[in-house]
Formats: sequence, structure tokens, C-alpha cells
Amino acid sequence: MILTSAILKEAEKWLGCRETSSNRGVCVDEIHRLYNNKVSSEAWCAKFVWAMTNEACKKLGIDNPLVQTASTASLLSAAKKTIRTDGVPGVGSIFYTTRTGGGHVGFVLKINGNKFETIEGNTTPDGGGSEGVWNKTRDTTTRDYQFIHLEDLDTIKNNLLAPLQFELDMIFSDPRSYISAGIILVGGFISWKLYKKYIK
Repeated sequence: MILTSAILKEAEKWLGCRETSSNRGVCVDEIHRLYNNKVSSEAWCAKFVWAMTNEACKKLGIDNPLVQTASTASLLSAAKKTIRTDGVPGVGSIFYTTRTGGGHVGFVLKINGNKFETIEGNTTPDGGGSEGVWNKTRDTTTRDYQFIHLEDLDTIKNNLLAPLQFELDMIFSDPRSYISAGIILVGGFISWKLYKKYIK
């Protein structure tokens, strides 16, 4: 799952970014720039989804499968033509739902029964507060959702195109990976010593 892992990793970098005025803020403006190198005061949840996907795809050396649009409806409509879309969440998929003033999109991070955890931009955190990039918990039983299954694009072809350096960055960016790597190295050393002593 290199593609969706890469996208979620890009999105997680922005957690805690918040607006200081309507659809604006230092970090929010950076997200606007990642989208089209311009700063505006328009809604940016779809920009966030496109920009995070684009950043990951650039590092992986593959094309962004999403249409570049700030419209959530257009994002969903275009994605339906090439990517599986249904009402069942998948880790790494994009959720779409309607809210006051239009549609809203974000990424699915985890699934627990009817509930799913997200990373999304242009939203308030659970419990209320400033709009920004937040983890939220959503429930498929409380409103209608559609899910764009980016995880279907985690194909062998896309994964093989991933640069080795990026894969190493993915592995070692998490401190838990160092522990796993250490265990593997120690286990290999012990196995080698036992092999030399008792088998060779």
C-alpha cells in the first residue's frame, strides 16, 4: 500500500494546521499554493485532498489520478469515471459527504465498524474549534457518504515505480521502524552465530 500510505503520510504532516481567518492562515495559504501556486479565500477541503495526493504521486513518480478542482462535486464526479466509488469506506479512500454550503471531502485513516477516522482539511475538530486540518471520527449511520477507493490504485505497477529512497524514508520516519529493524538485525546475527556453531 505504498501509494495510499504515502498520501496519508503527506496529509499527516499538516495535522494541527488551522485557519486564522476565513479559509486563510499561514499554513492554509501553503496548502492553497500546493494546489495551484495561488492564495485565495475559497473553500479548501478538495484542494487539500488533491494537493496531498499530488505531493505523494510526485515523490512516487506517478500521475495524480484525481482531477485538479476545488469543487468537491467535480472531484467526485470525475473520480467515478476511473476509480471505484461506493458507500463502503476503505483505508486510504477519500470520503465525500454533503454539509451546509456544499460537499466535503477528506481521507479515511482507520475503520472501526460503522465509524471511521479521518484526516481532513477545512473542517472543525471533534468538539469544536478553529477550522483546519484535523483527525475526526465519522459514522456511516449518521449521514450519507461515498468513498473514492484510491487504495485500488495500490497496484504492483505503481508500487514498483516508487523510488527506493522514498520507500526508505517511509520506513524510517516512524520510530517504531527502528525498533523493528533492530530486532531483525539482532535476530539475524544470532541465527548466523548458531548456524556457524551448530550446523556449519
